[in-house]
Amino acid sequence: MRWPALIVALALAAGCGEAIVEEVPAERPQQIAPKRIADSEAADGIAAALPVQISRDSAQRQAKQMTVRIRNLGCEGLGTGSGFALSERTLGTNRHVLAGADQLEVNTWDGRTLNVTAAEVQVFGDLAFVEVDGTLPVVAELSQSIAPGEPVTAVGYPLGGPITLSEGVVIGRVAGTAYGLPGDVIQMTATVEPGNSGGPLLDARGRVVAVVFGIDTENGYGLAIPVDEAQELLEAGGVTSVPPCGFE
Repeated sequence: MRWPALIVALALAAGCGEAIVEEVPAERPQQIAPKRIADSEAADGIAAALPVQISRDSAQRQAKQMTVRIRNLGCEGLGTGSGFALSERTLGTNRHVLAGADQLEVNTWDGRTLNVTAAEVQVFGDLAFVEVDGTLPVVAELSQSIAPGEPVTAVGYPLGGPITLSEGVVIGRVAGTAYGLPGDVIQMTATVEPGNSGGPLLDARGRVVAVVFGIDTENGYGLAIPVDEAQELLEAGGVTSVPPCGFE
C-alpha cells in the first residue's frame, strides 16, 4: 500500500449563491408605503444572511461526515480516538490511537460500524492510516496554508462520546520536540480532550490543515500536526506495521 500519496491529494470544491431582489411594480408607485419598504428591507436582510448560515451548516455537516470514531481493543483495554476520510475507504488518524490494537472498529457519524481491513503507522511522527470495508461519505480536502490568528475548528469524539466541533484560533507553530515529536506542531485555542486524537483541524473553509494529537497541560492549548509536516515525515520514513502491545 502507498499511503503517502493519499495525504497530499487535494479535493477542490466551489459553491455559489444567488440573491433575489424584489422589484416594485412601476405602474403602482403610490402603494409603496414606509412600512412596506421596511418589510422589504428586512426581507432582503434575511435573504442576505441565509447563504451565510446555509454555508456554515453545510460545512459543519461535512466536517461531521468526514470524521469517525476509532475504537481500539488492545492489551490495556478499550481506547478511543478519532480519524477522518482521506479517500472513500482510507482514514487518517494518530499512530498512538492504533498502538497495541488487537481489534479496531470504526464508527461513522450516521451510526454505521465499519470493519478495518488494513492499518499502518508512520515511521517518523504520530500519524496512521486505516483502510475500511465500507464507503465513507465525505473525503477531506487538505491544505498546507494556516497562519497565527486564523480561526480553526477541532472535530472529533472526545472521551469516546458524541462528535463535537470546537472553535478556536491558531496561536502559532512551535518545535515538536517538547512533545516528543519531530518537526513543528500547531498550538491552538480550540478545546481538545482525550478521544480527539486523530481528528481533523479545519480552517475557515473546512479544509484539513492539521491532525489533532494532544493537549499542552501547562497552558491548555490544543496540539496538532500540520499537513506539510506530515507530508515531509511520510516522505522521509514511510509507514510500517501497527506497534504491538506496550509500544507506541
